[in-house]
Amino acid sequence: MKHAAWLLSPGAALALALVPVSVSGQASTSARDEVVWHWFADCAGGDSLVLDVTLDGKPIYSSAFPICRLHRGAIKPEPQQRLLQLRFNGVPRRFGARHPSTDTVSIQGNIWEAGGERHAILLGVSFATEDKVLLNTVHLAQANAASRSERVRGLVITTRPVRRGDGMPRNKGVKTPENP
Repeated sequence: MKHAAWLLSPGAALALALVPVSVSGQASTSARDEVVWHWFADCAGGDSLVLDVTLDGKPIYSSAFPICRLHRGAIKPEPQQRLLQLRFNGVPRRFGARHPSTDTVSIQGNIWEAGGERHAILLGVSFATEDKVLLNTVHLAQANAASRSERVRGLVITTRPVRRGDGMPRNKGVKTPENP
């Protein structure tokens, strides 16, 4: 019996990873009542998370975004997945990718909310060149403590909570429907 091999282009794979999934019809009543952390949506004026991305100790992206606690069942799917986007120049082989070139190329990063937990927000993180997905992973952003991820040596993602009145920095590079 022959088996068909299915391959997705990097763009299709990234698009598939970013499609919001609604599990509200499958979740039990107790799961829908669970209070979890969520970003943006109805969270304006509340607490925030600051997200920083550094490469070899140099800042390449910084953003702050509102967070709040909501019942899982109250979180409505957005018409378009909210993305934080960044771009930097790097060598794809740094990501462990078998890439034919050792040249520096433009690498795009995308960060999105992949899920909410009782004490944290799960952020999906991907990095890709024009033709290849280099990394697709998650960062657990603790709501009450600093968090750090380093999936690729020298590429560090950190998040830290900022409470109301703590002097939250302005968003840099955030793409939202209100701020295209």
